[in-house]
Amino acid sequence: MCDYKTNLPHDVGVKGSYYTGNIGDRAIGEIIKQELANRGYRSQLLSRGSFDKQSTHNILGGGGVIHDWQDLEKLHARLDFLSSGDMILGVGAPGLQSDTARQLVQDCLSDLSLITVRDERSKRVLNDVTDAEIHTTACPAWLYTDPNEKTKQLTGVNFRPWFDMSNDLLSGYFGYKKGIDTNRSKEAYLDNIHQIVDGVDNPVFIPFKQQDEEFAKKHLDIDIFEYEFSVSKTLKKVSQVDQMVCTRYHSLIFASLCSKPVLPIAYAPKVSSLTDRLELPAYKPHKDIPVEFTTPDHVNEMRLQARRNFDLMDDVVNTDR
Repeated sequence: MCDYKTNLPHDVGVKGSYYTGNIGDRAIGEIIKQELANRGYRSQLLSRGSFDKQSTHNILGGGGVIHDWQDLEKLHARLDFLSSGDMILGVGAPGLQSDTARQLVQDCLSDLSLITVRDERSKRVLNDVTDAEIHTTACPAWLYTDPNEKTKQLTGVNFRPWFDMSNDLLSGYFGYKKGIDTNRSKEAYLDNIHQIVDGVDNPVFIPFKQQDEEFAKKHLDIDIFEYEFSVSKTLKKVSQVDQMVCTRYHSLIFASLCSKPVLPIAYAPKVSSLTDRLELPAYKPHKDIPVEFTTPDHVNEMRLQARRNFDLMDDVVNTDR
């Protein structure tokens, strides 16, 4: 590691959805800050509503932040944080439907010094609106390590609530068929999760968001770990189980890091993109789901790709000096 970094006369501002209560998003923020510190950078995690631009380098870091299914003001706020020469690291791009959003992203990305995305699908979305160079890496959360907790002969399960959005949004951003019957699909999903918990030994629910716990209490009669907004505690819970049913994206990352056989439920394209890289089967939440577990492959490669986000950043900072 180069010694010059310990004396950099600037700070790094890192913006993302780190304070919303989502364990996965918080994990991204914490690991970015840790990795930057390991490399000698001083950084600060900023909330998504912050407009502090005092840092020499600003980073939009991780999570599925480049999309327009919410109001455009949120996309504006994320991208307005960035100036010429700033960076985007390890993000997802679920989709851009409106011409206004596409133009906004095109204008922003053309001036950046580095853009990395977590999967090839995100790269295709961005390549459709910009000629800027896009690097496919992996989510920064892959840089966590297994805490190696003693296993307790449990099957961890994580389910997220069914979507609260229109058919157009489900088809436009989440890969569902146009005209999907959302009520019947939700019923099929609930049937599936009951079938799964009835088909595994000693199920215990591991929430990655407060809404997960509320959903489990409403629909499941199994043990439920209390939701805590703590990445380390959640990762330890995953480490304690023998196998894991994974719906949320970072539940699959955590289980893979802990070498757990998994049953992935691909509620969104980001999950199926990840299962492809891990050579795992993936099942739609409202379709038939066999209760079978598979050990993820290529975990070390994913960790290398996650670290590549920061290697590429180092290259940019070296060039700027």
